[in-house]
Amino acid sequence: MPKDDDQIPIQCPKELSNGVFSNLCITNFNQEEFVLDFIFLHPNTKTGDVRSRVVLHPDHVRRLVNTLQKNLKKYDQQKKKAMLDDDDESDGMPPITINLN
Repeated sequence: MPKDDDQIPIQCPKELSNGVFSNLCITNFNQEEFVLDFIFLHPNTKTGDVRSRVVLHPDHVRRLVNTLQKNLKKYDQQKKKAMLDDDDESDGMPPITINLN
């Protein structure tokens, strides 16, 4: 268990707090680093924009992959449990009413 003095405070600047949407990730690498380009492919077109580029050391990529695998497993377990607990086939979210007038 980490001690309080082992914790590192991390701040997220306001301009990054909403994140960016990506529907494609392209990965390239060389001996020193991995480059992950997160891209938004525009619907009904053959165009896309790189929304974010992340450059990582191979050791960090290994940690990222391990963390993603663990979290994806947890996500799948929670989703499966939610589907088993859900009698009326709702997604657990309250209904949204949209007035288009």
